[in-house]
Amino acid sequence: MKKILLAAVAALAIVGCSQNEEIEKAGEKAEINFSTVVKGSTKALITTTENFSTFTVCGYKTSGDMSTETQLVAGFMDNEEFTGGPDWTHSTTFYWPISGSVQFFATSPQQSLTLPKGYPAFTYSINDDIKLQEDLVAASVTNKNKESGDIVLPFKHLLTQVNFTIKGNTPDFTYKVSKIILKGVKKTGTFKFSDGTTSVGEWTLDAATADYTYTPDSPVTVVTATDGTGEKSFETSGNALFMLMPQDLSGGNIALDITYTAAPTNKVTEYTFNDTKTVTLKGAWNQATNIRYTLELTSDATPIKFGTPSVGGWTDETGTTEPATPTTPDA
Repeated sequence: MKKILLAAVAALAIVGCSQNEEIEKAGEKAEINFSTVVKGSTKALITTTENFSTFTVCGYKTSGDMSTETQLVAGFMDNEEFTGGPDWTHSTTFYWPISGSVQFFATSPQQSLTLPKGYPAFTYSINDDIKLQEDLVAASVTNKNKESGDIVLPFKHLLTQVNFTIKGNTPDFTYKVSKIILKGVKKTGTFKFSDGTTSVGEWTLDAATADYTYTPDSPVTVVTATDGTGEKSFETSGNALFMLMPQDLSGGNIALDITYTAAPTNKVTEYTFNDTKTVTLKGAWNQATNIRYTLELTSDATPIKFGTPSVGGWTDETGTTEPATPTTPDA
């Protein structure tokens, strides 16, 4: 028992001297164990329970239950990294304090938590390069103690997937999209945790905006059939085209530029449209929501029509000769 107790103290000392708390007796099950589940539906890989591979946990010891007036103090479990799910491993073994509660807050990818009064917070900014945008998930589990058993972290998505599908409005036409740009998107905010019962927390966004460009390696192409059917999505399976901050679009502040060509399918180089059009996006991008916009592209094709043909009348003219009076040739 002494050896186990010393091992526990040594492990706890790694995360700070304030770890010299009362440790539950070694003969009882006092180790803090974790498991995870990723909740919600959310060129970012979408995190699921099956592909979830790493997360970081901060745990804060409190004398009473967590509230908006609690002042958390670091030192109990600071940025402990877990890897290799579902049988998670981490470097330090933690044990329940003999009294009080522990408040757990987890993120993936790891975020640097600040400790204002009440729940922890962190700032986050969406990467300007959409290829580097990531799914961001977090979990909070509060008011746990030595009677709580294993801690199950219910990770939830914090961002919004924004995806696009295209279709054409003219049968037997081919449409090719070479670029789309989302303009005026808020990119930075502060996330503040909650107790995790109904929500893991909420965002407060900054005013700063950014434009996000998607340029495919080859044009995204859709062929509209004779019956008018046919559509094409931009993202690949298991990925989001854009992973962005949740935000309200009711003010018409976010626009989409889409650059494309349209041509008859049997004459794909004879364009009826070859330019950029702009549309305003509406609604709301809610947290942990997959938003899909279906864009109906116009061909701007004006058919060449022929009226009833007419055949002009003949014009009568009198022919003349030179000289006007014929002469007899010399013998």
